[in-house]
Amino acid sequence: MNQRQLPLILLLQVVRMFMITMPIIVIYWQSHGLSMRDIFVLQVIFSIAIVVLEVPSGYFADRFGRTTSIKLGSVAATVGYFAYWYFPMFWGFVLAEILLALSVSFLSGAKEALLHESLDQSVRNRDNIKWQSRLFIAGNISEATAAIAASVVLIWYTLETVLMLQWLIMALTIPLAFFLYETRHTKDVPTPALVEILKGSFYRNKKLVALNIYTAGFSAATLCMVWFMQPHWKFIGVDLVYFGYLWAGLNVVVALGASLADRLEKRFLFRNLFLLSLLILVSLYVAMTLLASSLWALLIAPGFWLLRGISFPIITDYVQRESKDEEKATVLSINKLGGRLVFSVASPFLGWLVDVYSFATAFAASALIFGVICSLGVATLYLTYLKPVSKVS
Repeated sequence: MNQRQLPLILLLQVVRMFMITMPIIVIYWQSHGLSMRDIFVLQVIFSIAIVVLEVPSGYFADRFGRTTSIKLGSVAATVGYFAYWYFPMFWGFVLAEILLALSVSFLSGAKEALLHESLDQSVRNRDNIKWQSRLFIAGNISEATAAIAASVVLIWYTLETVLMLQWLIMALTIPLAFFLYETRHTKDVPTPALVEILKGSFYRNKKLVALNIYTAGFSAATLCMVWFMQPHWKFIGVDLVYFGYLWAGLNVVVALGASLADRLEKRFLFRNLFLLSLLILVSLYVAMTLLASSLWALLIAPGFWLLRGISFPIITDYVQRESKDEEKATVLSINKLGGRLVFSVASPFLGWLVDVYSFATAFAASALIFGVICSLGVATLYLTYLKPVSKVS
């Protein structure tokens, strides 16, 4: 196991996820005249940019190196947050979101693939979920700390100060990225043609097809709740000064979920674990529907974050088991693509429901839409694994 590379990847994750803007970004948008519909349109632009860039950037990482991709992603994130601070208007936000989408795309898959390859071959399958969980935990503890920092900053300064600090912090990822080095030589085992990888993910490999369908619904479902949360807190009367602390708490819950992922994966048949997460996801949205106007909703919402923490390290591990080293970043990017596609289609409609009707209506619609998609994914998993199995082979 590489003793220097793994801590560097974790440190990069800590700095990158120190996002002090997250607890207040929706309020920042609203302070510059954006409605909820505008906000979801902005996120759709971000998601469409990722849809366009996700797979090509993953293929870039496989072809030209994971560290090259990570370096480009770090630069794009820094410039993107600078644009957020320097151009506080809708079109400035659009520019920032496109740059941040470019950043996410370049890092998507590349970081996880580099982590996987930095493990010794003998321990990859045994320890990959553990290290993916550590990556998830490190990022969310960092974001939780940043959320508290945001509340502290707002006691004395303005929303604009938070945005300024964000791009300065993000700039620290650039030198960190340059300390990373490649663990796979692209010339030794050439990356297959992109069309062949796409065929494997969408048709030939039934396991990947099932995982991709499920991830599309699950990822979009939890991502929508992320963007619902801040305006919903405002709707039920939570003071802005508490947003940072609440956001910190949610990220601690994610970290808790990630710490349980490895043990739960060993205890349950993986397909049963996905079925259980589907049932919990729909139940949470139903509970949010019933409690949409109540402060009791504050006790329900963390369930989404707990579910994210448990599920994503497991999903990432299963996808990596189904891909070869020379195509790993591309396959991971394809897996994440579905969630962005579903989010791009569903979120403007859900934001419109909030603006025109209510949060309760939007939550109920979310339970139906995402429940159907995730159910299709789970059904495909069960059809794919008709014989009793305990692991993805």
